[in-house]
Amino acid sequence: MNIERLLIAVDFSETALAAARYAVECFAPGAEVVLLHVIDPPTRPRFAKDKLPPEDLLEATAREFATTHMRELTGRLSNASSPSPSPSPSARLEIRVGKPFEVIASVAQEIHATIVVIGPHGDRPRPWQFLGTTADRIVRTSPVPVLVATAPTANPPRRILVPVDDDDIAAPTLKWTRTLADRFDADVNLLHVWSNAVYSHVASMSYAANRNEADARREIEKELRNAAEHWLNHLARTGIARDRVASTIAWGSAGDVVVETARTFGAELIILGRNGTGLISGALLGRTTDTVLHGARCPVLVVADRGRGG
Repeated sequence: MNIERLLIAVDFSETALAAARYAVECFAPGAEVVLLHVIDPPTRPRFAKDKLPPEDLLEATAREFATTHMRELTGRLSNASSPSPSPSPSARLEIRVGKPFEVIASVAQEIHATIVVIGPHGDRPRPWQFLGTTADRIVRTSPVPVLVATAPTANPPRRILVPVDDDDIAAPTLKWTRTLADRFDADVNLLHVWSNAVYSHVASMSYAANRNEADARREIEKELRNAAEHWLNHLARTGIARDRVASTIAWGSAGDVVVETARTFGAELIILGRNGTGLISGALLGRTTDTVLHGARCPVLVVADRGRGG
């Protein structure tokens, strides 16, 4: 799998510049780059319409501002990655009008983007609060993988954390894990999170079947080891080098566990699988996505599996 084209959504903040630099210098050097800025027209109160400039004038002013800053951004990216002062000829500028998450998804399909790159959540005042709610919506709906470049480093990721289900690892997630592990010569930590309720249920059954607590704990640990071995065998069949794959099994709140495991593992990239319904699959449901995106201190790649869940 080749990363041929990056769609980088920009809002001219320093976090957006850092995300763009990471994408073009570390994550996918050599890929075609399309920089996209979306003008989101403000709501115009009826009582003040006659007090505000015409809509076409506002849009024209916003386009002029965006065009100037897009060119500056392209130049900064080129200067950071090349001794040449001229912008990279592979960088393309797109300025569109509309709801950011809808436009980003539409342009991603239009240009056949391999990956959409967005900056992290930020406490920026309007109008640059673009990548807060927008980021949430993009990662839940984008038909192509989304890289949320939180706290990007100056080097490619060498430690990748991949939260997975115990018996159903989506093919696109595995494909991206294999591709990026090979590309970056990275170690992969496979994580499964048992909820406290599930763990308590298994524990109670083990306690009922064993005479003492020590036997029950050994039985639980045996089950966990068997699950880990199953994952490793599955991954080995997909072409991921067995010697670079490890597994972690934990229990608790999935989002919190993913964030904490990423910290202790020293993860430099997290890969999350998303099914076709717009929900993170398996153990990663609901608020987990938000928890990881807000709490992770490394880039997060969200991969859609369009073959599952409709």
